Amino acid sequence: MSDLVNTSPRIPKYIAIRDEIAHEIESGQLSCNTKLASERVLSEKFSTTRVAVREALLALEMDGLIYRLDRRGWFVRAPRIMYRPQSTKSFNQYVREQDSIPSTELMSAEQISATQWDAKHLNLNVGDPIYSIWRRRSINGRPAVVEHLRINAKIFPDFLAQPLEDSITTLMAEKYQRQLTRAHINLYPTAFSEQQAKALHVNVGSMGLYICRTNRDQNGVITDVDQEYWLHDVLDLHFEAHE
Repeated sequence: MSDLVNTSPRIPKYIAIRDEIAHEIESGQLSCNTKLASERVLSEKFSTTRVAVREALLALEMDGLIYRLDRRGWFVRAPRIMYRPQSTKSFNQYVREQDSIPSTELMSAEQISATQWDAKHLNLNVGDPIYSIWRRRSINGRPAVVEHLRINAKIFPDFLAQPLEDSITTLMAEKYQRQLTRAHINLYPTAFSEQQAKALHVNVGSMGLYICRTNRDQNGVITDVDQEYWLHDVLDLHFEAHE
């Protein structure tokens, strides 16, 4: 047994392994998005069991230092993106401002009839036309959020013919003169469904963050409802309180 795991019986073996890997990350020996060695290799390195290694990795994930991609292994997490939900900046804007690279993949886009849920949240009638758009958005190549947009089709004609991988906020402003001015936001923890988990390369039931924004234009008209399903370790949420 190495000195690394030869600790007091009252201290779990995985703690020393966790601390050693954390030191390598925090000191820069392991850089952002670097893939860690397999559990087998790590168990040999630390002369311990794979159970202890797995516990150490799970602890590092809970601490926000690493993340796991389903069937791909463990990776060093990049710094969190500072996110102000009350801001009207687009995803591309605030990611680029923090020296990271955003990208967007269009998963599906279609015109459908509004359901009761759609009608209530978009202030429309049941059966009115809306656009349903699903996108996967990544930061520095890592999938970070699955987004479902429901958009009022009446005020955005020929919307599906536009470049939907780009910023929707910018598209609405520049082509349709609809300036996003305010939003109503709901935010709470969630567990990923099969569709969301598959898109984000995590296990079904993994914890995430749900953010739902109801956006209004300069005239107070609801333009869209944007449901976002974020990985739990990507965002650093910032809010401002005023008297």
